[in-house]
Amino acid sequence: MKHIFIYPIFLSLAALITQCSSPARDGAAHDEPGTVSISDSSLQLMGVQLSEPVFKVVESKIYLNGKVVAQPNYRASVSSDIEGKIERVFVREGDWVDKGQPILSMRSMALIELQSEYLAKKSEFDFLTIELHRQEELIRQNVGALADYQTTDAKYKSAQSQVAALKAKLRLLGVDIALLDSPDRNNIAALVTISAPIEGYVFNLPVQIGMLATTDMVLTELINTQKLMAEVYLYDNDLDDVHEGQTVEIDFVNHLYPSVKGSVVRLSRAFDASTRAVRAHVSFESPKERLILPDMSVRCALIRSDSKTPGLAVPASALLDEDGHQFVYISMPSEDRNGLKKLQKVRVTAGAQNGLERQISFANQPGGPYLIVTQNPLIVDNERKKRLVQ
Repeated sequence: MKHIFIYPIFLSLAALITQCSSPARDGAAHDEPGTVSISDSSLQLMGVQLSEPVFKVVESKIYLNGKVVAQPNYRASVSSDIEGKIERVFVREGDWVDKGQPILSMRSMALIELQSEYLAKKSEFDFLTIELHRQEELIRQNVGALADYQTTDAKYKSAQSQVAALKAKLRLLGVDIALLDSPDRNNIAALVTISAPIEGYVFNLPVQIGMLATTDMVLTELINTQKLMAEVYLYDNDLDDVHEGQTVEIDFVNHLYPSVKGSVVRLSRAFDASTRAVRAHVSFESPKERLILPDMSVRCALIRSDSKTPGLAVPASALLDEDGHQFVYISMPSEDRNGLKKLQKVRVTAGAQNGLERQISFANQPGGPYLIVTQNPLIVDNERKKRLVQ
């Protein structure tokens, strides 16, 4: 007798479990292709959420990687225009120097010889000046030979150009020409001073006293870290979204520095052969009390130009991706005759996006008000597919 009563109870429990595991089975026979009918209670059990569509701007960003570089006019390799032995070094690595400040001095035999050559050419030029005037006077008095005048004039012009060239060389080396041209002619300098061509920090100083410095040797390098730029790499598919003058946000990826604002100042007009990218140069102001150095890694974020237009926006979780196409499930407010919600799978075109939201557009805009499945649309899709095979 006990077995007789237990068996009907077991069958009832099995039927109840089956009904709970398939909460929308009552509407399965009425489902159309691409739709599924599910009750509100079942949707709640499945964690499915529906929301009204929102029309808003979704800012989509491009992220470009690169590095910090010094602007060309704010980085300098310092060398000497003449050979000599280093006599004294006035700075150390890490020192800040002003433009024109002495960095080191050299004792140069070549400088002494250059001054001697200048003085000799200057004396020759002075003599030829007097001789040319004498020949001009003879020609005026019709007692001079034209050939002598022409020869003197040619020598005069040659000496004049040589004196001018030697004078320009000595000025580049910092020699005081007026002092050198003084009557006593005993002011020949033996030392040449190398000065800073820009203001900035000394970051390379591979010299020591007594070392022979040649004209092809880098004596020191300077950099002004207050005038830095970011050089980032822009690929073909992002070219339409970046333009000169555009505002960017710069992060120093390996440092806990605050982000800074910058601006795209120029784009290169050719693809780099090695990276297949276009280089974009971004100017920025270094964050205060932070050490920013060349070759630091940076990441720039730019807002896409096509993402500033308002559109229909949904959470990123609302989209289903199938074979490269995007779909959403929508529901009209009215229920079917069984009190079930009819959810329809609709293909959409995805647009601007960020980490949380994405703009979409329908090929055929739904008529009348509707809701969009914004949470767990994959569960709804699996339920629809499961019913198709039953």
